[in-house]
Amino acid sequence: MNKNSIIALAGLAAFAAVASASPTVNVKFLGTGQGQNLSINFNGNNQNVFVGQLRHLLSNASAGYEWINGEHRTYCTDLYQYVTSTTKSYTIEQVENMPGSSPMGLAKANAIRALFAVADANVDSINASADYATGFQLAIWEIVTDYSGSNFAINANSFTTGNFKAKKTNGSALTSGVVSVAASAYNAALNFLQTNGQTTAILGIAHCDNQDQLIKVPTPGALALAGFGGLLCTRRRRGN
Repeated sequence: MNKNSIIALAGLAAFAAVASASPTVNVKFLGTGQGQNLSINFNGNNQNVFVGQLRHLLSNASAGYEWINGEHRTYCTDLYQYVTSTTKSYTIEQVENMPGSSPMGLAKANAIRALFAVADANVDSINASADYATGFQLAIWEIVTDYSGSNFAINANSFTTGNFKAKKTNGSALTSGVVSVAASAYNAALNFLQTNGQTTAILGIAHCDNQDQLIKVPTPGALALAGFGGLLCTRRRRGN
C-alpha cells in the first residue's frame, strides 16, 4: 500500500468517526414547571419526587440542531438519576435508546411518541394544569416501566401494581383528576398508534450521569429528525 493510500484511508476513518458521533447540546436544569410532588415506587425503591414538567435551558447545540437551543419544559424517562443545575453536555438521542440503564426499545418509544402526538397543546407550556402535567408524566413512566403492547392499559390499578407505582406523599391514592389524564392520554395514544402508526414528534437528550429527558420537537426541527440515528452512550446507572 502506498503512502497516498494510507493518507486517504486515514482521512476516511477520521470522517467516519465524526459522522457517527451523536449530536450534542449543553443542558442546564432551571427548576420545575407544572406538576406536583408524589411518592413513587420503582422496582422496590420508594422516594418522594416532583412529577410533571422540568425546565431546562439548552444551548450550543450541534450544527443542524440549533433549533433546539432555548428553554424547554421537558419530561423524564429516567427513574434512576437526577437533574443537575450545572451546565453539562448531553447527547441528542432517539427515544428508543433511553434511558441508558435499560433502553426502552422501539415499541415503547412509539407509544410515547403517540402520547405526545395526541397531547394537549399546552403539554410543554406554562398553561398546562398541574394535574395534566402530572398525569402525562405518570403515563410516560408507566409506558417506560410496564408497557406490554396493545393489550396494555392505564387506569387507577396501574399505579398500585407492576414495576412502577405512585401515590400521594401522604400515602393516599392518586386523585381522580391525575389518573384520568394519564388514562385518557394513553387511550388516545393507543388509538393514534392503531390508526396512524409511528410518529417522530419528540427526541431525547441523554447524559451518562444525569437524568435523561424528552423534548417536544418544534415544527422546524421535525425534518431534522428524519433518518436521525443517535448512538447510545454506554453507561451503568446508579440506584437512588
